[in-house]
Amino acid sequence: MENLINWEQIRRNELLLKTHIFTARQLQVLKKKLQNLKLDSTEKTYYYKFIKPKLKAILSTCNIQEFNIKGREFILEERIESAIKIIKLLQKKHKNQKIIISGSFLFNKTYQDIDVFIISKYKKEDYHWKKVHITFLNETALDSLFFASLSQISISNFKFDSKIEFKIRLKEILTSFELLINQILQKEDIERSLRDLLLQIEYFNKKIILNPQQLYHLKQKFNTKNKLKLISRYLIEALILNNSQELILELNKNIKDYEKLSQEYKNAENLGLYIKTYQEVLDFAN
Repeated sequence: MENLINWEQIRRNELLLKTHIFTARQLQVLKKKLQNLKLDSTEKTYYYKFIKPKLKAILSTCNIQEFNIKGREFILEERIESAIKIIKLLQKKHKNQKIIISGSFLFNKTYQDIDVFIISKYKKEDYHWKKVHITFLNETALDSLFFASLSQISISNFKFDSKIEFKIRLKEILTSFELLINQILQKEDIERSLRDLLLQIEYFNKKIILNPQQLYHLKQKFNTKNKLKLISRYLIEALILNNSQELILELNKNIKDYEKLSQEYKNAENLGLYIKTYQEVLDFAN
C-alpha cells in the first residue's frame, strides 16, 4: 500500500475515517486492500480513483500520520511536541523527505542547536534555520554507525531498523585520530571528527553503539585545553586492550613512515604526536 496507511492506523482512526473521509464502501475496500486480498475491477476503481488520492491529501495534516519516537525514556516530555512541530514545518519545504531529530535538544534542558537530519538522494549544503541545524545525509548513511547511534534517541517521520553490526577496522580509527589531531592543531571545528572517533573506538573495543546521550557526556570529557593529551591517552588505552599482530604491524609501519616525513617537515607537530602515541601503544604491547 506504498506505506500510506497501515491496519493499526485504520483501527484507531476508523470512526474519523468513516464519518469524515471515506464512505462505508470505500473503507471496506481499503481494509480489503490492506489485507492483500484481491480487488475486483469495481473495487480497483474505488481504490485508485477515490481512496488513494484522499490518503495522499490527508497524510500531511491528519492525525493518521505517526511519528517514530525512539528512546522515549531519555526524552524530555515537553520536547516531543516541539520536535514534531519542527518536522511538520520542514516537511512543507522538504516534501516527501525522511526527517529525523536527534541530539541534546531531546534530552538536555540546555542545548545549542536542534539537530535535524534529512535523508536525501542528492548532495546538498547543510544550513541553519533559527536554532535548527539541518544536515543532509545520503541514503547510505542509514546503514552507518553514526545513524545507529543518533537514531537510538530520536523523533522521525519514518520507520526504520537500524543496523546493529559493523566492521570497524584499525586503519579507520587511526585515520580518524590523525584527522582529529590535525583539526585541533589547526584550530578547526572538531565536532564531527571527535564524534566519529569516539563512536569507532567504543564499538571497536566493546561492541557498544553509544546512544546520543552517552556520546554527549563522553564528548564533554574532552572539552578542555588538554584535549590533545586526553585524546591521545584515550586512543592508547583503547588500543592496548586490543593487542594483536595486526596492531603491531600497522603501528610500526606508521611510525616508520612518519619518522621519514619528520626529517623533511621538522616542525610538523602532528607527526611528533602520532609517533609518540603509537610508540606508547607498542611499548605496552611488547
